Amino acid sequence: MTTLVLDRVLRILDQLSRYDAGGLTLSDIARQSGIPHPTVHRLLRDLSDARLVTALPGEKGYVLGRRAFEVGLAARARHDVAPLFEAHLRRLTDATGYAAYLFVRSGPEAVCHDHTHRQRLDPPLSVTVGGRRPLGVGAAGLALLAAQDDARVDEALAAHAGVLGRYGGLDVPTLRTLIAQTRALGYARSGGCLNTNTAAVGHAVRDAGGCAFAAVSLSTTVARLTQREAARLASLLRAEIAQIEPRVRFAWSDEAVLR
Repeated sequence: MTTLVLDRVLRILDQLSRYDAGGLTLSDIARQSGIPHPTVHRLLRDLSDARLVTALPGEKGYVLGRRAFEVGLAARARHDVAPLFEAHLRRLTDATGYAAYLFVRSGPEAVCHDHTHRQRLDPPLSVTVGGRRPLGVGAAGLALLAAQDDARVDEALAAHAGVLGRYGGLDVPTLRTLIAQTRALGYARSGGCLNTNTAAVGHAVRDAGGCAFAAVSLSTTVARLTQREAARLASLLRAEIAQIEPRVRFAWSDEAVLR
């Protein structure tokens, strides 16, 4: 019973971490997590008492609570890779005027660890720090997935086959085609699956053992991302990543601390 409760709590927190910007209603959480409505109601009450979840004013839903933020801060010193990339993301945005993102692999997903904070970006930022996506979704996620071995690709596709359709009608055969194209090009190019006006170029970053653990992407509009512009952005990404990778001293895993 204790294991079942823990599993359900983690599923609720996972759902909230995916949709934290707008929050989720109790019914949304029950539907997306597969947990019965009365059980979600009870667990949300307990999580609210523990300050891990906060109810939005006006019965608009729930978001992650202050204590979840504080727990994350405590883990930051051991797991945060964003400082390795910060100056490079800023330089990429200064050179292009486009938003630059850092995504890091977490199991079969990609999590946004950082992005540039420049005002008046066009298009505006499409994902916030902490946002999660299936590997393969978006340019960074696609670059990350294409850089994995075939066994990990199959594992990720199997894990998310049922939800890919939410991202612009993606499916497993289409994603396999995109993986092949990414491997042939040496960089990922995506557009339309998250925002019909957004297109991006992404490139994987490898750890000390040669495994792709992160990806950096540049996001612009579909109209601007011509083939020539995509190649230019890929060249800029490669130049920055060539400076980042020699400073990566760790072999990434979901379990190990970095320092």
